Order: sequence, then structure tokens, then C-alpha cells
Amino acid sequence: MRHRLRLMMHGAGDRGPLSPLWLVAIVFLFNIGCSHKSDHLTAGDQAMQHSQWDEAENEYQQAEKLDPSDVRPHLALVRVYLSKHESQQAKSEAMRVVELEPKNPEGHAALADVYSASSQLGAAEAQSRAAVALDTANAAYRMSLGMILQSEQKLAAAEAEYRTAAGLEPRNAHAHLALAALLNAEPNRQNEAEAEYAEVRALDPSLVPATAAGTATALASANTPVASTAPIAQEPALRPTDRRFLLTHDSPVYESMNDSARVVAQVHRRKYVHVIGLGGQWLRIQLRNGTIGFIPATAAE
Repeated sequence: MRHRLRLMMHGAGDRGPLSPLWLVAIVFLFNIGCSHKSDHLTAGDQAMQHSQWDEAENEYQQAEKLDPSDVRPHLALVRVYLSKHESQQAKSEAMRVVELEPKNPEGHAALADVYSASSQLGAAEAQSRAAVALDTANAAYRMSLGMILQSEQKLAAAEAEYRTAAGLEPRNAHAHLALAALLNAEPNRQNEAEAEYAEVRALDPSLVPATAAGTATALASANTPVASTAPIAQEPALRPTDRRFLLTHDSPVYESMNDSARVVAQVHRRKYVHVIGLGGQWLRIQLRNGTIGFIPATAAE
């Protein structure tokens, strides 16, 4: 589209100054191109919501062809290829974003997701730190960096990022929940975890069952790690699978198939999770940082 407009303007310029009619025609064609690109992006987003990866890929590619310099189709294609487990294509699209806009933190964050999905945690950390450096006040980037650091067992650094995220957005219940889960897994820090769980309950009670924080408090007084004694529900047999599901709403990730079990993580609406087991009303999932847990089947499709 841009190439066609340049040719039109060049041809008109050879015949003298552009007339008002030429200007109207150029603006009209430009708006048509922008409209079509927006239509493809919208159609791609809708396909993603219904896990129609191939259709989404086609729509985003059409948008990319209309304007190769627009990073939005490239970022969207990263999500598509990660959902399809096509890591090399996802990496190519993320790197294209970084090439087009080196100072765009979204490109570095996307590349961090690609590296994290393939367990290249060192490279993921480097790209995640680049995103944070470009947008230091972005709590989501801080949270992502914290998850990567936690996967690398750099727990003090992960804790610092979670606390920074909570400081940037004090009413972000997910930041407090991530911090609570990290503290709850460490010896003799259950009182600190309980304080964070209390904050989560105050902000969004649906994220933490009342028994999760209560168990933490009771066991903290005995200096007993919660993970070793948390009640485990009788679990139905699991049917192994290897699929990507779209989350329809936010949900805690439980240690077992029981909504009174310990919360080990949190997943978010419109994100995709790796489902490794089907068990009645529950899905067994594996997060990018290696954490394995359960979410209600109603939370994803």
C-alpha cells in the first residue's frame, strides 16, 4: 500500500503540484489500507480466543503484508507460534520486533517468553531485564522477570522483583499472590506469606481460598513448611495430554485437585496454559517456570 502511494505521488508530482482530488484519493486509499490491516488484526485476535491457531496465523500474516514495519502483527504471531509450539518461528517474529524497534520493551518481553518456553532461562532473563530497563515502572515486566529468576532459583532476586511490582501497583493482587507463594515455599517465612495472603484476600478474595492462608498461619507457629503437610484431596485418575488451552478467566493454581489446597501460582485470563493432564473437573497444567498444579476445567477452553 505504501509503495503504491509513493508511485502515485511521484507520478502526480511529475505533472505539477498535487491537486485536491489527488490528495483525496491518496488519503482514501491510505485509510482503506489501514482499515484492512485493523480488520485482519481483529480477526486474528478473535481466532486466538477460540484457539484457531492457523486462522489467527493467516490473519496476522495478512496484516503484516499490508505494513511490514508495524510491530503489532509480529507480536501477535509470537503468541500464535508459542501456542503451536513452533519456537523457531516465534523467535524469528520476536527478533523482528526488536530489529524494527530496539527500544520497544514489548519486543524484548516477547523474546523473553520465547526463550523461557524453551527453557533457555539465561537468555530469557537477559531479555526480560532489557524490557524492565526500557520500562522500569511496568509491573507486568517485573512479574515476568521475577518468575524467570524464581525458575533459576535466584529467590532473593525474584522476591525483590515481586516486591517492586507490588510497590508499583499496590492493588495488584497477582503481585502479592506471587510474593506469597514464594515466601510460603521458604522455611520459617510463613508469617510473611500470611501477610501477603491477607493482602490478596482484601484485594480479590476469589484468588485465595480461606483455608490456604489459614493453613500457612497454623503451620508457621510450629515452624513446619506448608508444602509438606498441606491437605491433599483424593484425586481422580488423570488422562495424560499435551495441549494448549485458552484461559477464560483468572484462576489460582492449586497444589492438588481441591480448591482448599495450597495456592502455588496464578494464571490470567486470555493467556494460554500448557495442559498435561485431564482429571474430571480439573486440568493439570505446567507453567513456563516448571511449576505443576491444577486449575478448574471451567477456567479454560
